Amino acid sequence: MNASVDLLRTRLGDHSARVLRLSSAVASDRRELTVAFPQLPRVTSKAQLGGGIANVSGSRCDLDGWRVCDAAAALLLHDAKATDRELLDLYAHGDLEERAMLLRSLAALPITEATGALLLEVQRTNMVLHLEAACCDCDLLVRVRKVGLPNFGKAEQNRLLLKVAFLDLPLARVFDGASLANEELSRMLQDLATEREAAGRPVWRDTDRLLARAPVPGTIARILGGIEHGDDQRRLAAAEGIALLQRKDLAAFARERLPREPRPEVRAVLQRAAATTNALS
Repeated sequence: MNASVDLLRTRLGDHSARVLRLSSAVASDRRELTVAFPQLPRVTSKAQLGGGIANVSGSRCDLDGWRVCDAAAALLLHDAKATDRELLDLYAHGDLEERAMLLRSLAALPITEATGALLLEVQRTNMVLHLEAACCDCDLLVRVRKVGLPNFGKAEQNRLLLKVAFLDLPLARVFDGASLANEELSRMLQDLATEREAAGRPVWRDTDRLLARAPVPGTIARILGGIEHGDDQRRLAAAEGIALLQRKDLAAFARERLPREPRPEVRAVLQRAAATTNALS
């Protein structure tokens, strides 16, 4: 994997020359950044970028989830060495599309207090486009946790992950998102699941996957109930939860469900859970 932002230049192809011209204009006059940035969807395109998993400036990204204008934005902001003040100003005055490009670009930019401030803005919104741009298809949240920011700590991280659950985005799109599990987040997820069930609304399908990594009172009962759920993906997540917990007292529940489980992928995980717990007994 190419660890340089130059990978984006390669993926942009002919568009990279257009971005270079805009970067030169910004270098001559910083005020040009507010003019150049909104032009990117028009001078490049909104087509999917493609390229699979890549290392861009130290961040793992799935470029299949990026658009050409997202890569152009990241390259422009990187080359312009955009300051925190400039990033926040672009966000404050940007439309929905411009904000999405900016948030996607964070994966390729240095982590600063502006990163934390923009993530806080995302946490306050229910705009799926912006949550996807900031949190999905890259490892930004994990990198932010490792760096440590005064304005975006564990509590803020938990609330953002709860928003991921609330808006029903797949945990798999948050690179290494499972590593962010903690007991406080588990309590929040369980409360959210209880509220949604009481309202007759679906529960986030990845709930049990995170709960099992940081169990709290009520976790075992919820996961065991999950392996009897009518939704195939909920049962799969619950089965994975049992396998992750590696508790020998749960082996009987995995074995009891096996002959009644119709989905091969769920059966495979239940078999693994039973084997793991048997090995510990």
